Amino acid sequence: MGNDGGSIPTRRELVKEAARNPTHSQIRDTQAQTRQYRWSTCQLSKRPLATPVVSDSLGRLYNKDAIIEWLLRGTEAYGDGEEVLQGRVKSLKDVVEVKFEVLREEGKDAESGREERWVCPVSRKELGQGVKAVYIVPCGHVLAESAVKECTKPYDEIDVIPINPEEQKDIERLQERIKTHAANSLTHALKKLAEKKSKKRKNGATEGDEGSTKAKKPKESGIRNAAAAVLTAKVLQDQEIKNQQRKSGMSDSVKSLFTKQGDKKLEGRNTDFMSRGYTLPDAQK
Repeated sequence: MGNDGGSIPTRRELVKEAARNPTHSQIRDTQAQTRQYRWSTCQLSKRPLATPVVSDSLGRLYNKDAIIEWLLRGTEAYGDGEEVLQGRVKSLKDVVEVKFEVLREEGKDAESGREERWVCPVSRKELGQGVKAVYIVPCGHVLAESAVKECTKPYDEIDVIPINPEEQKDIERLQERIKTHAANSLTHALKKLAEKKSKKRKNGATEGDEGSTKAKKPKESGIRNAAAAVLTAKVLQDQEIKNQQRKSGMSDSVKSLFTKQGDKKLEGRNTDFMSRGYTLPDAQK
């Protein structure tokens, strides 16, 4: 404990101090950072928000291409997707594309960090963390909350959605709206929920009946919006390129582990699940 160049710690240094409660200024700073983050960043992809932007039933904002990638690849694309979305987005019917009026000015918005600057088309207020904004379902037009009464299009009060709500009363109202629409088989975008088809055939029909011999029609894509279809095609193309790159990087030894079912080269050979990918000599008789 001595002559080693060290020092003896005192009791004050060894005893941990009790955690202090954050001050009001620290709470305000944290809330301001959270508001700025939600207005500038897609909470799913963690990339800057840029049109087209969509919103879920709780008023959270996401890039549309990120939502499409989540629906196609799930946690493989975004590992924390379940935690972020909490089951609110299961199809494109569960989001509404919000229509911001964009100021055509060069440069990044210094306050929000976005590449675009959004304004209310009625009051001309710049939309962001300092202004309470809402959008109307199903059209998706975004207005400052103070200007929504001047909207000329008919709407129901229940379908006015606050963007990034913070007040508990707004959050509870949105949660109650989710339950009401679910009871009426409606999604957030006011579209009908798909009904589950019964597996039983009507009127006791069997596979040998005349009606069952008709050729099945190929499945059609459920994405009819042109912009969404383009984004989907791009995501699938990127995924195919990644798969090809991954396969091209395999060595011959690794490739030999993958065999096609029904390979004639393996017929009559002693193989099992422990020796899958290579062959064993026939047992001596």
